[in-house]
Amino acid sequence: MEWSVRHFPYRKECYGGMPFPVRSGVDRRNFRRKMSEIEKVVLIENAVETLGYFSRQLALQFEAEGFETYFVDYNRLVETVEGLYRFVERGKTVFCTFNFIGISGEEVFLEKNGRTFWENYELPCLNVMVDHPLYYHSKLVNPLPRMKVFCVDREHVTYMKRFYPEVEAAFLPLAGNVTLPEFLALAERQKERLLPYESRPYDLVFTGNYTPVEHIYREIETLERDYQQFYGEIIEDLIAHPTVSIDTMLEQHIHRELGEVPDSELRAAIAGMVFIDICIRSYFRGEIIKMLAENGVKVQVFGANWEKLSCKNPENVVSSGREVDSVSCAKAIGNAKISLNIMPWFKDGAHDRVFTAMLQKTVALTDDSRYLRETCVEGKELVFFSLEEREELPELVRGLLANPGKAMEIAENGCKKAVGCHTWRQRGEILTKEIQKIY
Repeated sequence: MEWSVRHFPYRKECYGGMPFPVRSGVDRRNFRRKMSEIEKVVLIENAVETLGYFSRQLALQFEAEGFETYFVDYNRLVETVEGLYRFVERGKTVFCTFNFIGISGEEVFLEKNGRTFWENYELPCLNVMVDHPLYYHSKLVNPLPRMKVFCVDREHVTYMKRFYPEVEAAFLPLAGNVTLPEFLALAERQKERLLPYESRPYDLVFTGNYTPVEHIYREIETLERDYQQFYGEIIEDLIAHPTVSIDTMLEQHIHRELGEVPDSELRAAIAGMVFIDICIRSYFRGEIIKMLAENGVKVQVFGANWEKLSCKNPENVVSSGREVDSVSCAKAIGNAKISLNIMPWFKDGAHDRVFTAMLQKTVALTDDSRYLRETCVEGKELVFFSLEEREELPELVRGLLANPGKAMEIAENGCKKAVGCHTWRQRGEILTKEIQKIY
């Protein structure tokens, strides 16, 4: 999984001094509920830093909509799970989580009858998957009752409807991150804190960790020769055809090897090759940074393990040397003229790095997807590069840096688009409408 794990200490004052982390919504005396009896939302923090950041941003919007919010804190798990019993009201509470956190069989949520807390209280669940569904096969075949899944790529929704039709699925793209503790006054307050474009210390940044593909190749080499050949051919095919989605490529090779396979077996076989998704992501991440560095383009990388990248010009890969949290990533991007994004193999969705760059008035430079081409204007609000023609990327970067007037115009337009369409406020509004449909 892409997201880095970082923990932050619980601070009671963040929750108004309450003995457990409940945050009240705005004054609801004049708030009218049109369709739903739901009044409370449970979320999770400090399990995965990035996902906790997303949850905190959503909570701000839920509170603005009049809901009370409560966080199960993985740094204070036992205590905050006990607090659930005081907070939750049957029929008036919904659970909102990411990547099945809290509903992955964690013992702390199991009750004496062998069922989970969520099942016993009959809580509806909104579950956002920020990775391909193949990562969650074992959980999707035995889904939580009353769970709706949201996918960050429209191809993932299609995959869900084909292989897990019993689980309701919808599209919810990721959103941009900001450096402010609250984003509700984003359009005004965020702009005040941004460095002028021409004063930014970094030309080009990339935020994300590096995983050497050699580690994965070594694991494959321990397998029988037939398996080595099978997996090697898939990886070579993905490298040669980077516009093809991971599940499509895996299915093609499985059919080529085994003939027709029932979908129930096919989905399990695809899930069993999750390491290929990790491998191809890591391969292109390393290749893109290496290509830039070896062609004289300096890249500021914020993330772990970049010292392990094999590169002829390592002096052009300037690393923070550690994992960084979501706010630090947004700050780094805000100090740059161009922010590079390399998709985690999303072919009809977007990574939050794209919209984060736009919100910082930084030029978002990314490999494309059908969704991004539909929602953003190439050369006006962001800039695309091609994985298939990646050798052209260094010159593309140099061209942007040599024309700061045009780059600033793209950054300004991108910010306007992101503020209007791609913040966590807007994603929270979508989820609020889903909550209103529940009862």
